[in-house]
Amino acid sequence: MRPNQYRGNFGSNYANTVEGQYSPFIWGDCPWEQVRDKVIPGSYFEIKPEYFPLAGTQTTQIAHSNLKLFATPDGTIAPVSAINSVERVGAVLALTAGTTSDNESLSIAQSYPSFLLSGLTSNSGPLWAEWEMGVSTILVNTIGFFAGLAETDLWTLATGVPFNAGDAITNSASAIGFRKGEDALGVVDTVLSDRATSFTNIGDDETSIAANTLVKYGMMYDPADADRCVRFFKNGVELTTALSRSTLTGKTNLDANALGFLLAVICDSAADATKVYLSMARVCQLAAGQR
Repeated sequence: MRPNQYRGNFGSNYANTVEGQYSPFIWGDCPWEQVRDKVIPGSYFEIKPEYFPLAGTQTTQIAHSNLKLFATPDGTIAPVSAINSVERVGAVLALTAGTTSDNESLSIAQSYPSFLLSGLTSNSGPLWAEWEMGVSTILVNTIGFFAGLAETDLWTLATGVPFNAGDAITNSASAIGFRKGEDALGVVDTVLSDRATSFTNIGDDETSIAANTLVKYGMMYDPADADRCVRFFKNGVELTTALSRSTLTGKTNLDANALGFLLAVICDSAADATKVYLSMARVCQLAAGQR
C-alpha cells in the first residue's frame, strides 16, 4: 500500500474517539480524494447526514439518491441534531423504531454495490471502510443491528429483510461486518454470512458499547495479505481477530459478488422509541493493480 502520510503519531493502539472524525490509522494511506474525483481508478461511497434530503414514505423500499431506505410503519429514518436530547455540532441519521409494534425493521443501504472482496489481486485492490454509529439502549430485547458490506442489490428491504427477530437474516445475500444481537447487551462482534440464515462469528469486539455513545467501526481489505486479508477496527484500533484470505476465498458468494454499505436494524420491543444513530460512513476501494 501507499505510505501512510496522515497517521502522524497515531499508532494502531490510539483510540480515536473524536466525534465526526475518520480514524487516521485507517485512512492515512488511502487516496480517497483521488478515487472520489476519478484521478485514480476505483470506487467511492459516502454518507453525510447533514446533506441528507427529505425522505418520503418509507413503509416500502424507496430510492433515495444513491441509497435505498425502509422503515416499518411506526419507524422513521431522518437526520437529527441531538443525541439523547443533547444538541451537537453536525447532523446524525436517527433510525427510530416506534412504540406500537414488535419486530420493527429499519434499513439503509447502498442501492447498487460497487466493492469486491475477492481475495484476488487480479480483480480487486485494497479497500478501506469506516462509519460512526451508536444506539440509544443496550438493554436486552431491544435493538439488534448489522453494519458493514453486503450484496445489497439482492435484498428488497422490508419488514424482517434483511435482519429479523431472533437475529435471523434473510439468506438471499452475503455480508461481512459488525453485529449486535438484540439480546447481546452492548456486545458487538465481527461476523460474515455466505447467504446463510445466520451469521458466522469472526471475532469479538472485546469491549462493550454504551448507550448514546458514538463508536467508530472500520474494515481494511488487502488481497495481497494472506493472514489478515480483512482486518477490523473499533475507534481506529485494530481488533485481534482478522479474516484470512483462504477463509474468504473458501466462500461461495461473499468473495464472488459486488458488495455495498448496509446498516440494518431490528427492534424486538414495543416499549420505547429506540434509536440507532449513524453520523458518517465512507468506503473506498482501489481498482485491481492500484496500490
